[in-house]
Amino acid sequence: MSGTGTGGRLAAKASLAAKAALAALSTLSGPLAGQSRSGDPPRNPNAESETTIYEGVSVLDGTGAPLMPDMSIVVRDGRIAAVAPTDELSLEDWPKAEIEDARGLFVIPGLIESHTHLATRADRTAAEFELNRFIYGGVTTVRDMAGDVRALAELQRAALVGEIPAPDIHYAALVAGESFFVDPRTRSSSMGEVPGRVPWLQVVDDETDLVETIALARGTWATGLKTYASIDGPLLVRLAAEARRQGIPVWSHTHVGPALPMDVAGAGVTSMSHVCSLATAAIPDEVMAEALAGRRTGMVEVDLDDPRIDAVLEEMKRQGTVLDATLKVGFFREERMAVLARDSLGPPPARRPDAPRDAQREGPEGPPPPPDPRRRGVRAQCSPEQGVELTRRAWRAGVPIAAGTDAPPAPGSEWPALYDELEYFSERVGMPMVDVIRAATSHGALALDLAEEIGTVEEGKHANLVFLEDDPTAGVENLKSVLFTLKRGRRFDREDFELGTPPPRRP
Repeated sequence: MSGTGTGGRLAAKASLAAKAALAALSTLSGPLAGQSRSGDPPRNPNAESETTIYEGVSVLDGTGAPLMPDMSIVVRDGRIAAVAPTDELSLEDWPKAEIEDARGLFVIPGLIESHTHLATRADRTAAEFELNRFIYGGVTTVRDMAGDVRALAELQRAALVGEIPAPDIHYAALVAGESFFVDPRTRSSSMGEVPGRVPWLQVVDDETDLVETIALARGTWATGLKTYASIDGPLLVRLAAEARRQGIPVWSHTHVGPALPMDVAGAGVTSMSHVCSLATAAIPDEVMAEALAGRRTGMVEVDLDDPRIDAVLEEMKRQGTVLDATLKVGFFREERMAVLARDSLGPPPARRPDAPRDAQREGPEGPPPPPDPRRRGVRAQCSPEQGVELTRRAWRAGVPIAAGTDAPPAPGSEWPALYDELEYFSERVGMPMVDVIRAATSHGALALDLAEEIGTVEEGKHANLVFLEDDPTAGVENLKSVLFTLKRGRRFDREDFELGTPPPRRP
């Protein structure tokens, strides 16, 4: 597009103004105030306050405390105004409140899905289908871990002001090394633009102006900065430090090669995603050196008892870093491969005599396959069951575990995939239900850096609450006994839920 004429002069002035603002930003040495990421929608200042008291509930508040029977919760203008034993709450303090007898019900904090992707390719119909399933399934907040923020910002607005039935949406702006942006998903998430050259998908390297990069990411109204791949340890440290200064959390993959899990944990990021990538810490040094030199790629067998994995967990605990385990995606991929194998017709085609050999599959006489830049060199082999074991080790080590899936539910399921993740935590990892619920509530809030606003049933926080008919501490299946959900005080009755017909996938 030409830069001449009125439009060009205005664009030039805007660019100069932006550069001036960034220059001023770069001179600041102290931390910046974080932008609002969980504000209240505007209310009519002349409207009367709306107050409801839910009497007689049993509360599991998400802090790790035991179940508290016969409690009352006061919800006023979308926030929790009070939580107290029913016999200690004075109704005279709330003369205009609507009283709802909720005896026999159980209350937990609104659930948080810590790893989803609503707009890898923008599709409003498909996103709204998923969001509807989330909110009527007790999920009041989702963390979208990278996509087209042009679509995500509009969905976020529509959810916040109540135009669509949906949880609150918080999304990431992504940074990675240049080589990552050959990934076709980045083209889908930046359609019409150049991947790596837009504020929500940016290339970073040693020459990058990180002040500008992170300021641009914040300008997309992203809640967090995701570090994905092709980033070395020193650069990650600088990224995390500048992000902290600008008041935005860093959500990192556990392995962003060349940066290894210990590099990521040591950088002090807010959360680390994908538990199986912890095993990368056990890759032998000589193998990693070959990968960094471009001579090796693919999967590597490792000793999962390697003490370097435990050292990473110790560092995560020290830093307070949340592990976004994503067990669901491992089992999802395993199931998908089993279906493909079952449905395949006939044996695989024979290799042509003149076809190149793959050293990793056919022996040392053949040349190694070319490195795949999307795969960050080498990765450790890790089955879904080994992911379960690593999650168990992290939990026992005291690392806060969050519940994210990075995968869809089973076709036709009326419940979000998050319930599968929680079942894995309970039935396979062996976490008690109090900890399972913390993973989907308070630890999710920690990962979002929104623990002051959501994640527990406490005075002053958003009234994000799930009312259950069955005791949530008695078993993971009881989490599906949802009677109704409150998001910022707005009620969604489970009996009103209709799954509808899944929209067709766009080509």
